[in-house]
Amino acid sequence: MDRTQFKALTRRNDALALLHLTIRCLFHILLIGGANQLFEGRRDLLGALLLVPHFCMWSFLGWAGLGHELFHRTVFSNPGANTVMFRLCSILTWSNFGFFEISHPIHHRHTLGPEDVEVDPRGRMTGAQLMGALTFDAPGFVRRLRLLGLNAVGTIPGGAAIQTLVPAGSAERRRVRDGARWVLGSQVLMAAAFVAAGHPAWIVEICLAPFFCTFVNRTLAALQHHGLAPDAAAGDYRASTRTVRLDPVLTFFYAAMNFHLEHHHYPSVPYYNLPKLQRLMGDPSDRDSAGGYLRALKVLVRNGYFDLPG
Repeated sequence: MDRTQFKALTRRNDALALLHLTIRCLFHILLIGGANQLFEGRRDLLGALLLVPHFCMWSFLGWAGLGHELFHRTVFSNPGANTVMFRLCSILTWSNFGFFEISHPIHHRHTLGPEDVEVDPRGRMTGAQLMGALTFDAPGFVRRLRLLGLNAVGTIPGGAAIQTLVPAGSAERRRVRDGARWVLGSQVLMAAAFVAAGHPAWIVEICLAPFFCTFVNRTLAALQHHGLAPDAAAGDYRASTRTVRLDPVLTFFYAAMNFHLEHHHYPSVPYYNLPKLQRLMGDPSDRDSAGGYLRALKVLVRNGYFDLPG
């Protein structure tokens, strides 16, 4: 890849990014509106079924999806617009943007190394967690609420690596505290506004949406690094990072994060240009490019990701 090609790949396309954002918004608005119309007509089963794709794709607003790309400030040409949208997506998915802003640059510099507190390449999904990922993850919601509550009072659970990132009394710890307060405060205000507007169902459909039907998002997030190892050389991510080829719909909602090896090599390339980058780079190996979502799930099965009885 020459300099001209690289410059073209890193160019932001505001019109395309805005179009993609509009499609996402309309997708969720139409599904929520349609479901509520069905509920009003007492067609509850059809209404619930209509919410399933809404819930499945809502998780992709977070850090395994659009929120991640916004953090890298590659979606829009205006850095401030990226930051505002990143923090909004974090709030909508109950994610502490203050912590991610500290941890994610380290994840890129030391992928799967001792300093990388974001990823556990040996993590597993238990049977109970699988049920939650397929339906409503109540334990996950309680854990997230507890973590945000602790963060909001300045307490950061975790081992030595996390404590090194956010030492007591540091500016970093205050960023984590303030991020948690923004997330919790915004969620409370949204819930109150929905009740005041006479639409309490929106609390379930919007506030609690990140905890419904998260299986696809969680498994794709796991596929980025699961079963892999730290890289032998700096700047070479073939040992630690996996690309997964997906259909166009999943690629769109995932913000092309399935091209994860390419993203780690060139994080300044916007998500909508990652398919072009992948074609220029080529498939690094069969291992790095599992074809299709169902085939990719088999990679997780082989790596022991699902910790199921029997």
